[in-house]
Amino acid sequence: MSDTWAMPSGFPDLPPGQVQVWRLRTERDPAAGLAVLSAEERQRADRFRTDLLRARYVAAHAALRLLLGRTLDTPADRLCFRQNSWGKPELAEGDLRFNLSHSGPWAVVALARGIEVGVDVEAVRHPPPLDVAGIAYSVAERAALAPLSGPALTAAFFAIWTRKEALSKGIGRGFSFDFTGFTVSANPAERTSRPVLPPDLAGADWHLHDLPSIEGAAAALAVPAAGIGVAAWRFEPGLWGL
Repeated sequence: MSDTWAMPSGFPDLPPGQVQVWRLRTERDPAAGLAVLSAEERQRADRFRTDLLRARYVAAHAALRLLLGRTLDTPADRLCFRQNSWGKPELAEGDLRFNLSHSGPWAVVALARGIEVGVDVEAVRHPPPLDVAGIAYSVAERAALAPLSGPALTAAFFAIWTRKEALSKGIGRGFSFDFTGFTVSANPAERTSRPVLPPDLAGADWHLHDLPSIEGAAAALAVPAAGIGVAAWRFEPGLWGL
């Protein structure tokens, strides 16, 4: 995977064995995005407390639909979704898998054929919300944070957070997954790593990849095997109708 987010000259193919990850800013006029959302998604957007939060939600979910639609050569507003047993969204038909995360002004979308993927982006806060570590980090992860302070603590905290979230979303168990029961690397410099999984997932071969730098945020991707290629793309305003 490249260390930068590339701008495609045209819509790229998505071959088997590759994951596409798309990065976009979500602070934009929601009018165009609303046109491709479902009635349920528009109702959900209307429930946000502020116009800013509403615009971010609309941009993220409209971009997801546009990317899926272009990949499948299907109108974005005609896509139908369902949820797995733990609430993870998926397409009602076909083998195209996806995952969406948004935080602050950023959203990240991951796409793959025939394999599950998980992605997470988090706006970085200084100092980090360490109360999260007390309820969601493993003993080993909390021990890794204990001697750190300042920027080193923040970087390690968000490396753990995004890697754990991406893995949980890739496995697809939602909040039923015990976050304290598995361990990820706390080293921000370790761009690719393997988690220590709980006994019931001991045979799985999940790998974690830190995504290219995003201003003011951290982001990670989880894939279920080694050797999967990752292409990192920029989704810019005006691209494919949004």
